[in-house]
Amino acid sequence: MNDVAAPAASRAAWLNRSTLGVALASLFSDVSHELGTAVLPAVLLALGAGPAALGWIEGSADGLSALAKLWGGVMTDRVARRKPLASIGYLVTAVGVAAIGLCTSWVQVIGCRLAAWIGRGSRSAPRDVLMAEATTPATTGKAFGMERAGDALGAVIGPLVAVALLARGVEARHVMFASLFPGLLAFLSIALLVRETPAAVRSTRARSILGSFRGTVKPFRRYLGAILLFGSGDFSRTLLILYATQHLTGSLFSWKAGTLAIALYVLHNAVSSLAAFPIGALTDRVGRRPVLVAGYFFAAATTAGFALLPPTPAALAFLFVCSGIYIASEEVAEKAYAVELLPREVRGTGLGLLAAVNGAGDFVSSALVGMLWAAFPSTEAPGFFVAAAFQLAGATALAVRWARPSTTAVPS
Repeated sequence: MNDVAAPAASRAAWLNRSTLGVALASLFSDVSHELGTAVLPAVLLALGAGPAALGWIEGSADGLSALAKLWGGVMTDRVARRKPLASIGYLVTAVGVAAIGLCTSWVQVIGCRLAAWIGRGSRSAPRDVLMAEATTPATTGKAFGMERAGDALGAVIGPLVAVALLARGVEARHVMFASLFPGLLAFLSIALLVRETPAAVRSTRARSILGSFRGTVKPFRRYLGAILLFGSGDFSRTLLILYATQHLTGSLFSWKAGTLAIALYVLHNAVSSLAAFPIGALTDRVGRRPVLVAGYFFAAATTAGFALLPPTPAALAFLFVCSGIYIASEEVAEKAYAVELLPREVRGTGLGLLAAVNGAGDFVSSALVGMLWAAFPSTEAPGFFVAAAFQLAGATALAVRWARPSTTAVPS
């Protein structure tokens, strides 16, 4: 009798209406903003803007999103209820993305994009804390694996929906309006399904921002150092799409290089979605850090593969699959390990810091690879090799136990 009840109790610990609500919110929200992102260049071209405008929009949005993640993390530890903070963030993102369809200039577009990405950043920490406190320490990996699987699946569905609507003759700006529906479903998933348990309600005792950062304990801050080192080589997947587009040439591929590159990106996201939950379950069995270290080393090998392997369609498909696997490992294990290291009273601040450090690493790595790509236009290998070196350094730093679970951390 007990043998039968144990698996059911374990399943109930990670699969409940709150964890399901967070996972569905990630799924629907990614459908929404990936759908909008897919047609954003076409919308800008219709408004008479070009690559420079897109660069300003994306750079400004990512920068403000990182600041919003920090703010959202600190606020998560100060408010009595996190659910309104998370749900409002989803609502702001949905409305901001859809409102781009009403814009008549690229300056208006940047305003809508900034609003959307502020909402996206501010909801990150409260959502992750809601997920962590809806499960148990022994099943945190499964819970975050399910959330990441939903997020990656949304990144598959969104671009496919955009392509389908464009193929039916829908204008790009009107596709933006279609993004509102899944965005609202994301908001409702948090608002209607997620429950905050009494254990999740905290004191609203004032704490300075600096005091909140200091409260994250030294093992976690050392952990952030390893993440920043690795992240400085973890460049944007859009650079891989550009790489594939440039190299999928020849008698069979030249006329549809762009389409095949997008198909590779969809493959990457599909693999990431399928891998996320098994990787999360693995972290529950063997530990967060070993899985994360293995994922980081695998990432370095994959990035080096882009520099070493000939960019044939088969090789690119293999490397995009490998990239999807390591992205799933990275995103699931990083959060699960952070929850393990952080004291309960500063968990929101810590998860906000984690997201902001990842954002800073993304900026550094993408800029570095892009500059090296421009400096050596005949080959992308130098940029990939440097990125792989940073990833290897981050993996090594984590492997030599820069971070260990803190004895001061309070379990969920």
